[in-house]
Amino acid sequence: MTDPAPAPRIRQATIDDAPQLAVLATQLGYPSSPADVVARLRAIFADHSHVVFVAVLPGSGACAFAHVCAGIALESGPRAELLGLVTDAALRSRGLGALLVAQAERWAQAKGLGTLCVRCNVVRPDAHRFYERLGFQCSKTQKYFRKSLGPGAASEHA
Repeated sequence: MTDPAPAPRIRQATIDDAPQLAVLATQLGYPSSPADVVARLRAIFADHSHVVFVAVLPGSGACAFAHVCAGIALESGPRAELLGLVTDAALRSRGLGALLVAQAERWAQAKGLGTLCVRCNVVRPDAHRFYERLGFQCSKTQKYFRKSLGPGAASEHA
């Protein structure tokens, strides 16, 4: 008889998670250094409308993360948005992402938000199927535009 896989633990991220989170962000396609992630985490921790959850397996550091924020749009009202979700490439399809989404849903509900939304790049069909399996529905297709505001502006890469 084989031992069951160790149960992951979901918790809020800490600054000490920065090296693992940098690896995960890079795997998602957003090259990041630990120093980049430390600076971003400090800004996120200062804003109580944001939270980062991590999945941790026994004996390892953070192996997946979900970044969630609460917001309100004039035209559509309040909602929570899953800004980032990634599981280490070697650990995908083991339920870590689903656990993190469930935690994001609980966080949003505790804030009185009745909607959780996520934007997902068109080049990620596996992720599209993942979200659909979790009950998300594609509500629109859009283009995402960016404009650099110069060297002193905060960097955004989505």
